[in-house]
Amino acid sequence: MSTYQDILNKINDLRKRIATFHKVVIHAHSPGGSGWKSGNIDSFSETAKWKKEEVAFIEGLKKGDIDLLALTDHMKCSFACELSGADEFSGKITILPGMEVNFRPAPPFNHFRLHLLVIYPEKYPLEKVRKIVPNDVRAEKDCNGQEEIKNIDLQEFIKNVHDSGGLCIAAHIDTDRGVRRTFKQLGKDGIVFYDPNGTLSAEEEKQISEAFKKWILTAGFDGIEVSKYEDKAHYRWASEIDGAVVSIAVLRTSDGHCVGDILKEDRFTYIKMTKPGFSDLKKALCFPDTRIRFAEDLPPTPCPRILGIQIISAGAGGFFKNLEVAFSDNLTCLIGPRGSGKSAIIEALRYIFGYNLTLDKIEEGDELTKKLKELQKATLSNCVIRVIYSGSGEKISVLEATYDAKQEYASRVFTIDGTDCEIHNIEASGQFPLRLFGWSEIETLGREAHRQRDLLDRLVPCLNEKLQSKDELRRLLAQKRKEIEASLTKLNSILKRKSEKIKRYTEYKADFDRYNTPEMEKIFSANDYANAKLLIFTKVKENAESYVSQLKDLEKMDLLSGCDELLNDKSQDFSKWWLEKKEQIALNAKEIEVEGFIAKAKSVLKAVIEKIDLEIVAIEEEITKTDSVIRNGLSGRDSDIAIADLRRTSNERLKEVEVLRKEYMTEWANFEKILKEWKETCSTLNALQHKITGKRITQKEKIEARLNQFETKIMKISIDFKAGQDRSDFEDFLNGDNFFTQSEHGKFRQKDYPRRLATLFTPTEVSEIILNNEKDKLIKDIMADGARIDVDDEMATRILSAFYPFSNDEEAKVPIVDGNKLRKVLEIAEVKWDDLERILLNGEPVEHKSPGQRSSAMLPLIALAETVPLVIDQPEDNLDNQLVGEVLVDILAELKQKRQIIVATHNPNIVVSGDAEEIIVLDALSSKEGKCKICGSIDNAEIVNSVISIMEGGKDAFITRHRRYGLG
Repeated sequence: MSTYQDILNKINDLRKRIATFHKVVIHAHSPGGSGWKSGNIDSFSETAKWKKEEVAFIEGLKKGDIDLLALTDHMKCSFACELSGADEFSGKITILPGMEVNFRPAPPFNHFRLHLLVIYPEKYPLEKVRKIVPNDVRAEKDCNGQEEIKNIDLQEFIKNVHDSGGLCIAAHIDTDRGVRRTFKQLGKDGIVFYDPNGTLSAEEEKQISEAFKKWILTAGFDGIEVSKYEDKAHYRWASEIDGAVVSIAVLRTSDGHCVGDILKEDRFTYIKMTKPGFSDLKKALCFPDTRIRFAEDLPPTPCPRILGIQIISAGAGGFFKNLEVAFSDNLTCLIGPRGSGKSAIIEALRYIFGYNLTLDKIEEGDELTKKLKELQKATLSNCVIRVIYSGSGEKISVLEATYDAKQEYASRVFTIDGTDCEIHNIEASGQFPLRLFGWSEIETLGREAHRQRDLLDRLVPCLNEKLQSKDELRRLLAQKRKEIEASLTKLNSILKRKSEKIKRYTEYKADFDRYNTPEMEKIFSANDYANAKLLIFTKVKENAESYVSQLKDLEKMDLLSGCDELLNDKSQDFSKWWLEKKEQIALNAKEIEVEGFIAKAKSVLKAVIEKIDLEIVAIEEEITKTDSVIRNGLSGRDSDIAIADLRRTSNERLKEVEVLRKEYMTEWANFEKILKEWKETCSTLNALQHKITGKRITQKEKIEARLNQFETKIMKISIDFKAGQDRSDFEDFLNGDNFFTQSEHGKFRQKDYPRRLATLFTPTEVSEIILNNEKDKLIKDIMADGARIDVDDEMATRILSAFYPFSNDEEAKVPIVDGNKLRKVLEIAEVKWDDLERILLNGEPVEHKSPGQRSSAMLPLIALAETVPLVIDQPEDNLDNQLVGEVLVDILAELKQKRQIIVATHNPNIVVSGDAEEIIVLDALSSKEGKCKICGSIDNAEIVNSVISIMEGGKDAFITRHRRYGLG
């Protein structure tokens, strides 16, 4: 059995180039500083004790689960510099040297002390770090941690840190020792005095907040520390200062004074870096909105995601000869010149996930389907496609398919060790969710209200189960209709049997009643009793003979039928294998064994028939005797003999018809039972729809708020909701040529019956009203769109006359059904109807908007709906640059933390401002062959150069980003 471990290893190696979240502690103390919480280490000297503490500290860190640690002892950094240059943590933890500085501002605020963290690159020499410490501060070896840097302007100090190659972070800003507390106290000199008892007015708090915000943003800090998750929101600002948009990074304070505190997970900050280190940390601090998270920001469980894809051409036709690329868990951008294979990768994903099976659901119809299939054929022919997928519980599977233009679905699923998972429909299994939107597919979503509703439903908690139940009820309705139709076929068969004799029941009953006088009834009592016994045995014999006839068709078994044809042109080895297998399974013997069972069953039934024949002969003799007794008793009374003969023949006719009627009424009871079940299913469907409507209504405002999370001046999204009013399919059904008869069609359409009925009633309501013959319920009127719509008495009468299917056959004295009418009424209930729910863009239905406007309105919806992987080919299509910059980029940057997003794009703003964790640069070697040129995060200089050289406006996108973050 072949395994897929090699491809998994290759994908994992490629994933090392991707920017991912790493566990970081940027405020930690060591045994080399003051305030260290010593363990229970006894020693005979302080030096020896310190050495043991150092060893314990190092061993403790090695056991921890952090990627980057900044050691920041109070006013000391010698131990940090020494440890950062050591080889002990190589490949395990990156140690950055730093220092926690006691800073006292210049007068008049010199009576306050701030704690500031300064952090430097790996292996930074002590002498360079100490350059920020003035000469009047004691030397490192003599420091006790209480020394201060004072009489220097704060901005000047931060500039000195930057000039010396370091970072400066405001430590524990929200504590009594932090900058915010100090600043509030400083407020008495120019803003508002800070009252620790919280008696400030809302306006005073706002004044302090706004002034503090500007002070923090202009001071030059690279970041600030807070201790609580909820405090982070108070500092997530972005303000325009001196023409540049400036924001500040917020990190979680650790301030660990022992290994146990340093390694506490609730004190970690999660920072996105390609490689944990000073350089990537510095870059991350410049992009806090996408690169810095607390534990509470991360998904509680890993989302399903595609780890990577392999496309190997097994012959001519494949665009990629051997492509292996990994995908980020967050945002991956496929870039490259036109014709470099970006869409080929998207279409490979479409094919392997089985979405060719649903191409006909794309509203564009045959034209778009044709284009996509032509693209697949041109780029994927003879290609083996493999996708590494991480699903529920981090279970890794391999999806594999060889592209075949004549085969809509060819995918299989394997475990890494090569075991076939025997999943025959990837999408239906639910184990590998994916949402994929190819070129121009996004804007087509906005063209039909029902597709918008489907997407909105994904935002309603616990709704999917009810929607599945509704689909199941619709299937049950169709099943019950078929059962009703089958029963109706039986009823009609009984009615037609024996030249429709059942319809002469009234006539035959009258004949018998005429001759069945009390005297004759007494004379014939014994004879009638014998005839009743004969009817019972005759019916049993009829049933037995029916089973014998069925078994006769099976008496000759041929399990090998057609096998000889399959052996044609096969090798001798194959024929030998088949001969051995036939003998091993003993197929010929099994045939004989089964034929024996059938013969035995026939024999048993024939024995039963023989016994019944004996009983019938005896009963016929009994009938003959009783008949003889009757005739002897009436000897010489010719008139009575005539009446007796007429009574006998009329009874025979009546009994024959009564048998038919009894059989008919038995089936009628079954028909009514199924019809009752059908009606109950309708009622359950209606009740379920009301619950679905209720859930949608309760979530409407919340969903609107989420959709407007990225609201701009040019785009306001709202939801138009009308309970149960999506009845367009119902009106189309009623307008169909096969519904009304030819004589009805013109009249009913002329009087607008289809629209009036569809506006006033749901399909199930119309079906139930007709079947129950409830004319009063059919009469109704409403005002809709300023016009009166009604069903009046005349219309109700006509509809019931045209479609009420039940009546009585007066001759047969049985209820009957007009099968054609009943079928139509039952089919009405199966017509889909739902709530009318559609997206409004700036107050107007999105389907009436331009393609670009439709795309902009649908993007938030498809991105917000789920947490499964999202793949989009050129999401910027039909969008102008303003919408890309103001809407699309923000959506991708925000939501990539909650779901995997893979986009093929030509727009540099998506790549740069979206801060893509993985960029796959594709290139065309020729018009028929492409390759992956390079892949990695946007922090890679070669990637940056590729974006600038390949993408029109690439350089401008970087300039815009630098301005946004105040970098230049």
